[in-house]
Amino acid sequence: MIWFDGRMRRTVPGLFAVLLGTLALVGAPATSYAATACTPLAPTAAAQEADAVFTGVLAGAGQTDDSVKPKRFTYPVTVQTSLKGSATGRVTVITRGGSCGIGRLQPGTQYLFFVNAHGQAWLAPGTLGTTSQNVPATEQQVVAALAPPTVTFGEPKVGAPESLRRIAAPGVALVLIGLLGLLFVRRSPRTHV
Repeated sequence: MIWFDGRMRRTVPGLFAVLLGTLALVGAPATSYAATACTPLAPTAAAQEADAVFTGVLAGAGQTDDSVKPKRFTYPVTVQTSLKGSATGRVTVITRGGSCGIGRLQPGTQYLFFVNAHGQAWLAPGTLGTTSQNVPATEQQVVAALAPPTVTFGEPKVGAPESLRRIAAPGVALVLIGLLGLLFVRRSPRTHV
């Protein structure tokens, strides 16, 4: 049998409100994540995340696979400049449709591809930001982001050498303290029991 006093009658609705509020907060990140999950990364961040980055021109119209949702598009691409990874010559690039995909690409157009390995092909996810907009400027940003840090070497800064007295002073002080300690221990009165 459960006993409810006056305080419990007020506490139960309060606990129920806290539980509902907690469930609402737990459900909130999923909706906000879905809204931001499709936002393409900045070119510098995408270059770090991608397995390969290259500029290339679509060599044909490609093929559409309607049997999967979202649709999948497969294109032959002639690689012009490989900035990262091993893409050279003619490669196959796959894009996807849907709200988070890149969708169809235009034949004969130059693109800057940010791709991940996908078997024998390259997959260009919508979140990495493959683009045909302002390719030369974006390519320069990517080259700068992928460049190794510059290291410069110079002469070490050396001052005048320390004097021998200054170097030896701490050691001499420790020796003197040790000797004084020995003298103190030897001269201390000994009591016999």
